[in-house]
This record gives sequence, C-alpha cells and structure tokens, in this order.
Amino acid sequence: MEFKKIFSDHLDHCYAIMRLQAQKQDFIIVASEENQPCYAYDLNNDYQRTTVWPDVGGTMTMVAIPDTLNFLATQRFYPGFNSAHCRIVKETFNGQGWDQTIIGEYPYIHRFDLIPQKEKGKFWYIGCSIANSKKDTDDWSDPGKIWVGEYIDDREQIINLHALDTRITKNHGYHRFSGYSLITGSQGIFKLTPPDENHDWQLKQLSAFATSDIAAADINQDGQPEYLAIEGFHGAGLRIYNSSFQTLTQSTEKTPFGHAIWGGKIADRDYFLFGWRAGQQGLELISDTQLTSQLIDVHVGPSNVTVFSKNQQQYVLSANREANIVAIYQIIM
Repeated sequence: MEFKKIFSDHLDHCYAIMRLQAQKQDFIIVASEENQPCYAYDLNNDYQRTTVWPDVGGTMTMVAIPDTLNFLATQRFYPGFNSAHCRIVKETFNGQGWDQTIIGEYPYIHRFDLIPQKEKGKFWYIGCSIANSKKDTDDWSDPGKIWVGEYIDDREQIINLHALDTRITKNHGYHRFSGYSLITGSQGIFKLTPPDENHDWQLKQLSAFATSDIAAADINQDGQPEYLAIEGFHGAGLRIYNSSFQTLTQSTEKTPFGHAIWGGKIADRDYFLFGWRAGQQGLELISDTQLTSQLIDVHVGPSNVTVFSKNQQQYVLSANREANIVAIYQIIM
C-alpha cells in the first residue's frame, strides 16, 4: 500500500478534524487548538478554502448535526489545559459560510458528543472534562467528570445537564461506537451506554490500564472488533485488546506523545492508523495484532487522523499538528 500526499495547507497547531456532507455539498473541516482559524475545504471544488472562524480556536472536538452542514465545536480549550472558559459553539451553514451561535461555557470539556434520539433534532449530550479544575498545567488533583444531558437543536440548548458519579483523572479519550461509547483516562477504559426505555445512563469499567485514546477495527478479520489503545496519558506505547478487553499485544517500540488514532476499513479489510507528536513524530498504518506497521510520514506529529472516501478513492486526512500542516494522502493499493 502506498500513501501519496496530494494536498497540504498551513494551519498553526491544527488539531480537530471532521468530514461534513449534506445537500450535495462535501467539506473537510480542520480547526486549530491555538487562537487561530477553523477552515473548511471544499472536496467538490479542488479543496477551495473557506474560513469558518478567523480566531478564538482552542478546538478539541467538532460534531456534525446529521443531514445538515451545521456542527457544534469546542473553543477556548487552549494548550496547557488553560480551559476554565472552554465553550461550545454552533456553526450554521448560510449557503456560503457559517454563522456562529454560542451555546455556553463548559469548563475543561475536552471531548463531547451528540447521540441522535428517535425524535429529530433531539440528541443525548455527552461531555468529558479532562479535569474539574486546575491550579496549573500539572495539577490533576480535581479529576474530570462525565457530563450528560440532552441537546435540543432548534433551541440551541443543552438541558438536564448533570455529572455521573464516577470521576476520571486525565480524562482524555472518547470514541462513539454502535450503541455505546468508550471513555478513557488514568483509571482505564469505561463503557458508557445512553438511556433507553429500560435503563438510565450506564457506565462500566472494562480495563484498569491507564489509557489516553482508543479506536476499534477487526484487525485480525475474525468477525469481532479489536481495540487499539494508547497507553498512559499522551502515552509512549500501544496495547491491543480483543473484543472482551483481554490484552493481545503490547508495543515494545516507544512512540512518545501518542495522540492520533483511527480504526476502520481501507479497501477490503480493516486497519489502524496511529500517530505520535514527539521523537520521530510519525504517522503509521498498523495491519495486524502484532502491531506490524508501515510508516506513512515522519516529522509531522499528527494530532488527529481519519480516512474518507471520494469518487471511489480513499484518502487519509491528517492534522499534522507539529508541522502546522493540514495534509491529505491518497491511498494507492
């Protein structure tokens, strides 16, 4: 497999990424974690760039509103976890660009998500705070919370907001899967299940190993998901679990400041992507449970990465944060 860089653009401390498709329009959205812009690149028009917002930044997470070109995003979560005034904004597409509405301040919210309910325009809200308060960058004495509630889109409001009982130190990772989400931190990996007619929010611990981020893919093609976890906070190693969260493999090679992670299908089988932000600052493809890897790029330090398809061709979108470059790589089989 080959990876050919076909597009790059400068964006200082690029971090959050998202594909946004609706109404026959198709964009990738990339935002900075500094007081810098958020850009939209038009996949139907040779990556033509539109500025979604010119500054503020500090964006960790963006979540699309289904069937629209609107989305929610965090802002003011600045490096060093200087995020007591982190806020969530809504960006509404106006035909040519986006108009912003401030939903409210949500201190230290690092990851959040909207899970559609049966009623259109109504979502379960999940907000994960990396800490509840901080005196300085290295203060972890007040662990993060998992905030839950409901988001009503036509009112642009989060309602019934409350925190679950479990507190998680260095609560960094979040990933939604089918019917559940995984949340990670120093205490390990937790499975969060939204309410239904039979139960309220449910939280179950699956692993006690300190974990920064997680992704899933059927990497050994056995019909069950395997999970790739970045060990420790911004960790220096990897662990692969089976579907029951039993360890299959631990890495021996150090990958300091592990951060970018993705799992899913490329061509006819599943792979993982992984990137780290210190040392070699590599982006790599992982093809099996023994962590066999192929280097895609070096000295780029990815913050987030994903795979998308366009016109029967697949691409890797990577926010190469340490190089300050938004990069797209064509996947050549």
